[in-house]
Amino acid sequence: MIDDALAYAREHRGEYLASLEEFLTIPSISTLPERAPDMQRAAGWLAEHLRRSGLERVELVPTAGYPVVYGEWLGAGSGAPTLLAYGHYDVQPVDPLEEWQTPPFEPSLRGDQIFARGASDDKGQLLSVVSAIDAYLKTAGRLPINVKVIFEGEEEISSPHMAAFIRSHRERLAADAVLISDGGILGPDLPMITHGVRGMAYMEVEVRGPATDLHSGTFGGAVDNPFNVLVRLLARLQDEETGRVAIPGFYDRVRPLDDEEQALLAQVPADDETMRRLTGVPELAGEAGYSANERTTVRPTFDIHGLAGGFTGAGKKTVIPARAVAKVSMRLVPDQDPEEIARLFTRHLESLAPPTIQLTVRTLGLARPAFVDYRAPAIQAAARAYELGFGRRPVYMRSGGSLPIVPDLQDVLGVPVVLMGFGLPGDNAHAPNEWYHLPTFYRAIESLIHFYDL
Repeated sequence: MIDDALAYAREHRGEYLASLEEFLTIPSISTLPERAPDMQRAAGWLAEHLRRSGLERVELVPTAGYPVVYGEWLGAGSGAPTLLAYGHYDVQPVDPLEEWQTPPFEPSLRGDQIFARGASDDKGQLLSVVSAIDAYLKTAGRLPINVKVIFEGEEEISSPHMAAFIRSHRERLAADAVLISDGGILGPDLPMITHGVRGMAYMEVEVRGPATDLHSGTFGGAVDNPFNVLVRLLARLQDEETGRVAIPGFYDRVRPLDDEEQALLAQVPADDETMRRLTGVPELAGEAGYSANERTTVRPTFDIHGLAGGFTGAGKKTVIPARAVAKVSMRLVPDQDPEEIARLFTRHLESLAPPTIQLTVRTLGLARPAFVDYRAPAIQAAARAYELGFGRRPVYMRSGGSLPIVPDLQDVLGVPVVLMGFGLPGDNAHAPNEWYHLPTFYRAIESLIHFYDL
């Protein structure tokens, strides 16, 4: 049965690529309200694609936001294990548009790469999951296991309604393991088992000063400039010499690595010079005493993402702005609590703020970190499937990114979550000119066919 499915997948690569290209033309940007019709169109397209692939009971399940696309195939019977597969059909905004070499929603093939927003994160990986199911059902008419799929439309805005969805559909989603293909591997020939994700506290800091913008020649020196204050406050949140986050209590709950995980991390063929070349920076930075690999996976961070206010147009304007705003985030590791970190962040800024301004701190999004037991049978089956699909055993490491769905699934369903991603380093996910490596797309389909058989 598996040999026929593998042969079918190889013979129908052109069809799978055509489906991916069609899916990528839909600008399903969940963070932009004006894209709501496109979000609905993407959900509808995906539902129809699941039906064509042989899944049953396919429907758009309403949430307080965008719908969840659900489908199942339970023909293996009650004696067979059940796998729940998760993915997302929403994508990031495309800004800055002028940096795209080709339009972000007009898929472009260049060599072995397909360029489009969502190509790697997560439409290409999502369709790998479905294509592997399709290959089985189109050849044998059945799968070795029972499969359920849920694909949401709000992952890129921190999945605000998925926790409630999972709780309210606990029985319907019951499974023996969860598969998530929304991540990466280290190279086209180097698969990777991800056994943890970082959490996040995403915050907005607003500093208000005068009632309106002021002439800096008339009032400069007598009125505190909100931008000056904001920059001073942000600069005090990170120690310049050690790179550590300078918020009292920030590191109190950070879980240290045990010897076994430290040994697994040491097997990852990553080094600081490779990271430097990949990013194009003159020199790496970060928390003292840790490698770049550790800093980006198992250590917490603080980053400023944007500053707004005042005058930023061409030419000059000598203005003291009435307000200045910063958007920042902190990536968190087990066992940090994002709600606690948000409180510590707010309290510390309030203690630093001068009486010359009004400070407002808002929490824009929270995501919990998660740790996955890499010794679980489902994880080991994924490792074997990677080896069969890529010809090499995977390495093990945690992801530096955040997947809010992982701790929610672990808490509610109580089963292992298999993080089996297929993106490549430098695929520009969340950046202009996002791409997906087509040979890896096809290997992903075959690896997942093996995974369903194990």
